[in-house]
Amino acid sequence: MRILIYTHEFPPFQGGIATSAKMIADILSSENEVTVCCPNYGHKNLKESDNFSTERINFPGGKHFKKIPLIQYILGLLKIKKILKSFKPEKIFFLGEEAELVGGLLNEKNIDQIVRIAGSGIESIIKNKALSKTLYKFLLKRLYKNSKYIIAVSRNTKRLMEEEEEFFSKKKIKLIYNGIDSNFTQQDKDSNFLDYLRDSNQTLILLTVSRLLPRKGQDYVIKALGKIRNKNIKYVCVGEGSHLKKYKSLVKSLNLESSVSFPGGIERSQVHKYYDSADVFILCNRTWNSKIEGLPNVAIESMSRSTPVIGSKNSGTEELIKPSKNGYLVDSEDMDDIAHTIELAYKNKKNLREMGNSAMLHIRENFSFESMKANYLNLVKDE
Repeated sequence: MRILIYTHEFPPFQGGIATSAKMIADILSSENEVTVCCPNYGHKNLKESDNFSTERINFPGGKHFKKIPLIQYILGLLKIKKILKSFKPEKIFFLGEEAELVGGLLNEKNIDQIVRIAGSGIESIIKNKALSKTLYKFLLKRLYKNSKYIIAVSRNTKRLMEEEEEFFSKKKIKLIYNGIDSNFTQQDKDSNFLDYLRDSNQTLILLTVSRLLPRKGQDYVIKALGKIRNKNIKYVCVGEGSHLKKYKSLVKSLNLESSVSFPGGIERSQVHKYYDSADVFILCNRTWNSKIEGLPNVAIESMSRSTPVIGSKNSGTEELIKPSKNGYLVDSEDMDDIAHTIELAYKNKKNLREMGNSAMLHIRENFSFESMKANYLNLVKDE
């Protein structure tokens, strides 16, 4: 079977949709002929996978192409139409909000379409009452109407979809969790990678791996640390993003330079070392700029490496966490609650290893790559 995956986020871009898109491409290409259509982010001579073909779009603006949305939609539409003529796919996957809008413009009715939704478009477009979103709503509604299946990445996303009956048919919705590949979970453990931050055995290392944006909550964690004033707590913010300068300024204004560090973006091959050597992973994701989180891959990855997670209530992350057993839940809008929970983790430092083991078992039992693979392959077979 020939399958086309269309997305505006794909490696080398770092982010949840990009990671998921690569996993889905690997899964589908294990039994099908797959082409991925995605941006080139201004890069030349990218190393591509041997498992599937990649058609890169040369968007103006390079890695900043999303700042000129009209052009990205027009060029995306032209590119996908060209691929349809040459590749002649039997199914098309649309991954990500921008890809969905291109799908709405395409208005393809003769090929099975499958849309994977994390949830950000529901808040930023469907629930948004601004007149400027009217066309976007029309395009999404048209795509969902023409789609055979609509994948929800979490129960929370599924609930949000079911509340919008004008856009989503309940019989089309399929819940498929992301899984963790055994190649990632079986990498050698490196618990000493961040030992240079440990002043003593009292040191607690908090970790966030994510783009530096208010939606990811790093700013509230930093402000919470400003309330706590515990020099034994170190916070490592891995990732790149438009708010890096603001966050560094925030750290300086709170005199936390010795407690908060920004290693920048890292290679995928190195990320497990950060999970392994942190005591707690923290992701206080919240609604920002009308966007929400689905179920963050980084939280699943952290737990799969035996590191417990502090995550947000009323989000997809909540589906991962059994409070005080494999992590903690916080009100991501409440800095006092975040501060209290960080302090609780610090006081219970001796129990974090046991919580991490519980987290790992929970992921193995409920978020396996094998289960994700079977679900996607059965979906395209209509089983």
